[in-house]
Parts: sequence; structure tokens; C-alpha cells
Amino acid sequence: MDDRRDPAEARLRELLGAWRREIDEVPVPSLVDAVRAVDVVIEARKAGKGENRGRVHPPPDGARTRPPGDAREDAV
Repeated sequence: MDDRRDPAEARLRELLGAWRREIDEVPVPSLVDAVRAVDVVIEARKAGKGENRGRVHPPPDGARTRPPGDAREDAV
């Protein structure tokens, strides 16, 4: 242990290092099959051909970012 470090900091580093080693040893199951995920993306792109992908449509409730009419008329 280095004499320049705070003992509490050194102990915390030791504990966090041990915790990380324990976490790294646990096998993590694959939640998504990478090959299947690519197939799903390709199928979705093929299904979307001809559609306006990427456009943002207004919300169905008619909400707007500006009030109806010209709000600048009321200014001044």
C-alpha cells in the first residue's frame, strides 16, 4: 500500500476492485442473438420500402409548437 494515499481511499479501491473482479467472473447470457437481430433489421427495412421513413408527423391530437394563427400579431 502506498503511504501517500488515504487509508480509506485505499480500502475503497481494494473493495471496488474485488467487486469488479467478481462481476467480471459471472457469465452473462446473450439476450439477443446477433444474427437474428440483423435479420430483423433487414426485414424491417425491406418492409418499409416506399414509405416516408424518417419524417416526423404531427401528433394526432393536433398539438402544435406554435399557437394557431400568427402569434407575432399580438406582440408589441
